[in-house]
Amino acid sequence: MRPFVTPYPDQNITPEEANRRLPLDKVVVGWYSNRRVHQSVTHFHPYHEYIYMVSGKARYYVDGSQYELNPGELMLIPPGVVHTGYYDTYDRLIIQIDDAFWRQTLLVSGLLNSGCTIPDRLLIFHEDAGYKWGVRALIERAAASVTIPSDTDRELMYRFLLGELALTIRQIIREDGLGKPTSTNTLVASVTNYIQEHYRDPDLNVTKLAQYAYVSREHLSRIFKEYTMQSIHDYLTELRMQHCRQAIADGKRILTACTESGFSDYSSFLKTFHKMYGITPMEYRSQFRAAIRR
Repeated sequence: MRPFVTPYPDQNITPEEANRRLPLDKVVVGWYSNRRVHQSVTHFHPYHEYIYMVSGKARYYVDGSQYELNPGELMLIPPGVVHTGYYDTYDRLIIQIDDAFWRQTLLVSGLLNSGCTIPDRLLIFHEDAGYKWGVRALIERAAASVTIPSDTDRELMYRFLLGELALTIRQIIREDGLGKPTSTNTLVASVTNYIQEHYRDPDLNVTKLAQYAYVSREHLSRIFKEYTMQSIHDYLTELRMQHCRQAIADGKRILTACTESGFSDYSSFLKTFHKMYGITPMEYRSQFRAAIRR
C-alpha cells in the first residue's frame, strides 16, 4: 500500500460520510483491507464508486446479475445503483467521485462535446485493459493529490485526472475490454427492480411480489435466496434502511424518515436499526451531526 493512500481495515466509509466529504474533497481514495467481513448490506451511493481489486476476490449482486471481481479488474458503480457485495479476504483500492464535479469537469474541458460520457451502468474492466491504460496508477495519483497544499492546484489535478479517466473509460469500451455478468436471472431481476421502485409501500411483502411475478411464494423465495444468498425480507429491509439513513443524514425527522422508507411499525424499526448498526437512530443522527461540525 502506498503511504499516501488512507487505509481502512475491515470496514467501509458509510455512504453518508463519503457523501459529506466529497463536496469538499471532490475525489476520495482509500485502501480497503478485509479479513473478517464477508458481506455488505444492500446499499447504494450518491456518488461514483470505482473498485480496483488488488488481491483476493469478491462477488457482487446487482439488478438480477452476479459479477465476480478478480485481481487487476476494475468495477465501476454509478450513483444510485443498488448492490450487495460478498467477500473473501481482499485488498482493494476504491476511488469515490462527486458526480456534479465530474460532469462540470467534462463540460468545462470540452470533453463532453467530444463524446466523452460518464458510465450510467455497472461495468467491469478486464485486467489486461486496466493494465494497458494504467488504471491503478491513475487511482494512486488521485490519492497522492490530497497532499497538494494549494486548494486550487489540487482541484486542477483532480480535473486533469478525471478527464483522463473519462477518456480511458471510453477507450476501454471501444476496445471491448469489458467483463460480463457471471450469471443473470430474469425473475430475480424483475422482482429486484419492482422492490426498488416500491420499497416505500409498507404492505410490500413476499406474497405481493409473488403475485406481481405470477409465481408461488415458495418458488420466488427459494430462487431469490439461491441466487442472491439473501432472503427477500432481508433485501427489502436493508434497502429501506439505506434510504432511511440517507433521509436522516439529510436532516429529516427520524419518524418521517422511517415512514417514508416503508417501515410501518416504529418500534420494530428501532429494534432493527439497533440490530443492524449497533446504535439507535438518535445516536446515529448525533454522530453524523458531530462529524459534520468537525
